[in-house]
Amino acid sequence: MHTIASLKNDLAAMGLHGRETILVHSSMKSIGAVENRADGVLDALSEYFADGLLVFPTLSYLYVNDRPGLNHFEVDSTPACTGILPELFRKRPGVVRSLHPIHSLAALGKDAEAFTAGHEQFDTAFNRQGPFGRLFARQAQVLCIGVTLVRATCLHALEEWAQVPVLSAEPLHLFSTGKDGKTVPVKVHWHTGAHSEEFDRALPLLTETGAVKSCRFGDAPSLLLDCKKTEKILLPLLERNPDFFKPEKSLPF
Repeated sequence: MHTIASLKNDLAAMGLHGRETILVHSSMKSIGAVENRADGVLDALSEYFADGLLVFPTLSYLYVNDRPGLNHFEVDSTPACTGILPELFRKRPGVVRSLHPIHSLAALGKDAEAFTAGHEQFDTAFNRQGPFGRLFARQAQVLCIGVTLVRATCLHALEEWAQVPVLSAEPLHLFSTGKDGKTVPVKVHWHTGAHSEEFDRALPLLTETGAVKSCRFGDAPSLLLDCKKTEKILLPLLERNPDFFKPEKSLPF
């Protein structure tokens, strides 16, 4: 069985020092048996990055969308649809969740408030000035535990910044309610198509150039992505070839 201490040793073996800003995508079952189960994993990550900023994607597009009666996001009660670890993490003491109605991020650390602030003010989730842009500005790491680059949501930001035509023409008109009970309208252009299903196309190039490296967390084969290095490689590539991640077959969404 993996322990909190052994999982922290796995993080050290990746070359992480604990002061990073790190976004974690995860498959809990891929990690194997862990002391205190999912809470043990969160304890290991929270303790290791106590001097950094620990971030999980708490996306909620399954629960907040354009279907009747589903246009309202509540920061405390709207579930995350990204797995058990993000769902448990968002409820932990000290964790701050951004107010974006479909692509929120939850963060734990001394500047979590500043990192998540204002996400709802932009008409796309990946604006340079918002939390996803801050990941790149802070030279964050992205740890994919037991999942591939298909789950690396931050790559959508690079598509958007390269002006790949992936945004919906018409926005969704949604509402977000914060901890203070205040509700604000939010206009959201979402990413169309199925480009994320093709993100693994970039893995050989990103591995060859040192932007991504393979590692292990518990039993889970994992990937560690350097945001700044990835931006340096993929942004000009997408500017030259906007169809790099375009699916070979169009899907009905």
